[in-house]
Amino acid sequence: MAILESDKPVNLTQREIAVIVAKSITETGLPVPSGRIRNDVDHIQIDPIILEKRVTQPKMGVRLQFVTKDNFKVNFNIDIEQFEANPGGYMTDLFERLGEMLRNSLKIRKNTKLMNSAMYDIMTEGAAANG
Repeated sequence: MAILESDKPVNLTQREIAVIVAKSITETGLPVPSGRIRNDVDHIQIDPIILEKRVTQPKMGVRLQFVTKDNFKVNFNIDIEQFEANPGGYMTDLFERLGEMLRNSLKIRKNTKLMNSAMYDIMTEGAAANG
């Protein structure tokens, strides 16, 4: 999308930004159909939100939620001001962070399964030995 390839500021509505980001996420093949979330755009749920660093400084935002093939539920909070200032850079950062999070989550899930399996083996061998 031309907007995402630009580093020039844009002026779009909350919904337009949400759809642009959702379509770019869909192109990666990450979202899969799920009964856990609403299917607003290509298996992605879109909700308008208010981001608050402080109560006196509310900012417009959009939350995108989807489920990946590995059954991870992903929530993105998009800051409208930051996106409008540099759409291309914002999306690059977003995808870099997402890739790292998914990679680390898969590693943790795998290590947890290995640890649980080892603990089960130790506990069942001990129970068998004690008769």
